Amino acid sequence: MEKNMTQTNDFRNDEFQVFNQFDQQWAVVTAGTLEHFNGCTVSWGSMGNMWAKDGRSIPTITVYIHPARYTSEFLKDSDIFTVSFFPKSQQRALAYIGSHSGRNEDKVKAAGLTPVAIGAGVSYAEASLVFVCRKLYMHQFSKEDLAPEIQNYYASKPATYPDFHGGWQPHFLVIGGIEDVEDKRH
Repeated sequence: MEKNMTQTNDFRNDEFQVFNQFDQQWAVVTAGTLEHFNGCTVSWGSMGNMWAKDGRSIPTITVYIHPARYTSEFLKDSDIFTVSFFPKSQQRALAYIGSHSGRNEDKVKAAGLTPVAIGAGVSYAEASLVFVCRKLYMHQFSKEDLAPEIQNYYASKPATYPDFHGGWQPHFLVIGGIEDVEDKRH
């Protein structure tokens, strides 16, 4: 299913409640093409501004994806990704997407979501707010540079942060420049 973007006039002036958006509503970060994509639920992210090639700042979204997540492979290979927020009525679907792997099943279908092309990315018909982002930067946090309490947190959660590639691995930081927004909240 393909979907045309209906963007806001100037999303920079819209109200997004940036401190609650990820923490309270979660999001699904998706990369790939409609024919081959994967998404995962995230509750860690931020919105802000960063440099642009012309010297002015651009609006950005930063998400944090663990390397064990199948979605991290798609993010490495994709220039475009989406960050999709959903109404509370979709909380069960987001919980399913966040607790199952797309490596092993069609978790989007099992969660009852409908994938749609949105710009050059993939989102879901049920999403109420979608940010289409161009990847500007992706890098894994350095274990040694994390605060000791964060290192201890990772090490104490082997079921969540598995020991692979020589021990627990920290998240990837992925920064995307916001290219478009679809806002169906109004």
